[in-house]
Amino acid sequence: MIKLFPNLLYKKKDRNLSSSKSGLDKKDNNISKPLIVSGFIISLTSIFLLLFTINNKFG
Repeated sequence: MIKLFPNLLYKKKDRNLSSSKSGLDKKDNNISKPLIVSGFIISLTSIFLLLFTINNKFG
């Protein structure tokens, strides 16, 4: 049996865990900013290289 909405069943557990993880959220936020920026740069670079390759191959 596949549970479609497991989060709805365990709301009480999620609330307890979220209150205990409030100290970890700040640390995760500091780590996630550089990852977002580097991912954005890699995405832009890959799009540029894709367009450059298409332009050289077909243009």
